[in-house]
Amino acid sequence: MHPLISILITLAGLGIVILLAGWGVRAGKLSGEMARKSVHVGMGLLCLPFPWIFDSVLAVQILAGIAVLSLLAVRITKLRQSLGSALFSVKRLSIGELLFPVAVAWLFTLGWDRPLLYGISLLLLTLADTAGALIGTKFGKKLYHTTSATKSHIGSIAFFVTACLCISLPLYLYSDLAPLSILFLTLTISLFTMALEGASGHGLDNLLIPIAAFLLLDYYIELPGSAMFWRSFILLTLLALLMATQRKHSFNGGALLTAMLYGFSAFTLGGVPCLLAALLIFINHIIAQHNMPKDYIVTHSVEVIAAIAIPSLLWLTLGHGGVISHTTAQFGFIATLSIIIYMLHTGTQQHLQKKSPSLVVGFVLALLTLSPALMLDVPLTRFIPPLIVGLPVAWFYFYWKNGPVSLHWVKLSVLATAASIFIMIL
Repeated sequence: MHPLISILITLAGLGIVILLAGWGVRAGKLSGEMARKSVHVGMGLLCLPFPWIFDSVLAVQILAGIAVLSLLAVRITKLRQSLGSALFSVKRLSIGELLFPVAVAWLFTLGWDRPLLYGISLLLLTLADTAGALIGTKFGKKLYHTTSATKSHIGSIAFFVTACLCISLPLYLYSDLAPLSILFLTLTISLFTMALEGASGHGLDNLLIPIAAFLLLDYYIELPGSAMFWRSFILLTLLALLMATQRKHSFNGGALLTAMLYGFSAFTLGGVPCLLAALLIFINHIIAQHNMPKDYIVTHSVEVIAAIAIPSLLWLTLGHGGVISHTTAQFGFIATLSIIIYMLHTGTQQHLQKKSPSLVVGFVLALLTLSPALMLDVPLTRFIPPLIVGLPVAWFYFYWKNGPVSLHWVKLSVLATAASIFIMIL
């Protein structure tokens, strides 16, 4: 089929789906959330056969561009009240409908020649995300909070169960993987994408879920069963640990799920030493919360984990990409966490309105956080720069932290990134 005909047929199908859902809202037959997710499912099913009807990546990218511009026009014009009633009747800030075509185009670019991986990733976005939203909206009573949204436990469970079906059935029917490998792969990706959906807001999950699922499938599908088992085990253990200590830490739901993703990424990219260093940060947080007066305890959200993850995972990403050696990347990750815990300690002293940053205790904590690096093949002299550089950085953070709370974690992330680059150059 000519690409132009395929584009026109797809756009016509999209238009019909939006018109029917809009009519359902105006006739009172569909709620705003139901109409929105009906469009979501319709778009996903229209895009599912792309590997068989398009043989050009450029054609799908052009289609996505047209779709985004059309949806944007509906969003900002008078058409919002009529044609766009299915998409915009839910009164919350979301760019999910604009990110959907972008996600499909990106996914097709990655997997045009791997229809199984493309199909599974798109099914997660189409069905699992929809099941989580609808069931969570209707039956969700026990809620958890993220920076930008309120979600429910039952919604996340519905996402997980649907994701398991979306992954396991296609793999069982159309791949040569052993049943045990399919089980471990299903558990890992379902948990990972469930956490992404739970931690994200404003419709960002429409982009994050399918791309993360495709990349994980692409990476894990060639691994032996034992490697898949250990990754599944670590992910389940991290989730169990965070849930079991829920009364002892101050993470909200979004931060908890993001912390699980962070620990899993540390293990996947950096192995056991990096996972241990990340766990030491978490243990220190629990101890600090236990010793803190109740009046000073605050709830932490996603930005806390992001402030720690961005500068530290930078090094593991460089190692995974072959820019630096794997051992150097592991040490960079651990050294960055040692500087971060130095700053977290002095920041806690400032939060408690102490006059001193307590640098001696910070030094001890930094040394403990560096200890997993003993498992690496690096000389002990490399331990000296992070311990020395961390001292003035932590002292500076103690005094610089004053100001808007929203900037505290930005400052920590910026300082940690700059300091880690400096010590790695040394």
